[in-house]
Amino acid sequence: MQMDLVGRALVDGSWCHGTNSSGRFSVLTGSPLGPTEPTGRTVPLEEVALGPPLEGVRVINVMGGFVMPDRPQAAGLPPMWLPKAANFASGDGGQIPIPAVLTGPVQIEAELAVVVGRTLRHASADEARAAIFGWSVFNDVTAAEYGAMGFWAVGKSIDGFTSWGPWIRRDLTEERVMAGLAIVSRVNGVEVQSGNSRHFKFTPSEMLSHISHRITLFPGDVVALGTPYPAPEVKAGDTSECEVEEVGILHNTFVADSAEMPPGWARPDMELAGHD
Repeated sequence: MQMDLVGRALVDGSWCHGTNSSGRFSVLTGSPLGPTEPTGRTVPLEEVALGPPLEGVRVINVMGGFVMPDRPQAAGLPPMWLPKAANFASGDGGQIPIPAVLTGPVQIEAELAVVVGRTLRHASADEARAAIFGWSVFNDVTAAEYGAMGFWAVGKSIDGFTSWGPWIRRDLTEERVMAGLAIVSRVNGVEVQSGNSRHFKFTPSEMLSHISHRITLFPGDVVALGTPYPAPEVKAGDTSECEVEEVGILHNTFVADSAEMPPGWARPDMELAGHD
C-alpha cells in the first residue's frame, strides 16, 4: 500500500518539500500546509538528506499521556502538557549533542506526534479532529535531572533535544491510532521501550481541543502525545531508533557537545551586520 507521506529534504544544497513516492523524493513547490505543485523532479531517497518535515514549528509535549496497562486510570484528572522550546530540531539521521554540564541521565522518548493543519481556538474535539494535518514519529529527548526537580520544560528544551520525522503521514485516521499502533524505541539496536497508542489517556483530538482552550494552535504546530514508561537512557556514542507502527522509524546519533556551533545550526538572520 502506498502511504501519503510528505517531508522535507536537502536536494542539491537547498531545502525543499516533497513526497515519498515509491522510494523517490518527489519535489514540490511551496509548503505542504499551503498550496503546492509537483515540479516533476524526483530524486532517489538515498541521495537526499531528510530534515524535520516542517521547519520553525512550535512543539507541545503531552505529559503522562499513557494509561499504565496494569493500573486503572484515576478519574477526573485533566490532560497535562507543556511547551517544548528546543532550538535546532533534527530529522532522520540527525545528531543530538549532549551538553557536558548535564549531571544526570539523558533519556529518549519515542512518541507519536500529531501535526495541526489549521488554526484551532476554543475548538471542540470534532473540530480538532477535522483540523489534523497528519502524524509523525517524535523523539522527545529529555535531561532527566531537571524533571526530578519538576522543571520539565528546561529538561526538554535544551538545544537539539528535538527530532522528528522522517515523514508526516497524511492518510491515517484517529480511529486507527486509537485502535492501537505499536510504539517502540531501540538503543544500539536493542529494544528498550515498548507501548501502544491504544493506551493513550485521551484521544489526540481531545488533547488538541484541551490545548486550544488555553493557547491558540496554528498550522504546523506539533503535539507529541506522550511516551510509554519507562524512558530509556542514552549517552554520547549511542544510536537510537524511535518507531511508530504504520508511521515510520526515526534514527538519531548522540554525540558530545562542544563550544562550537554544530553544522547547520547557525542563525545568520539573527546576526547583526558588522559583527563577527
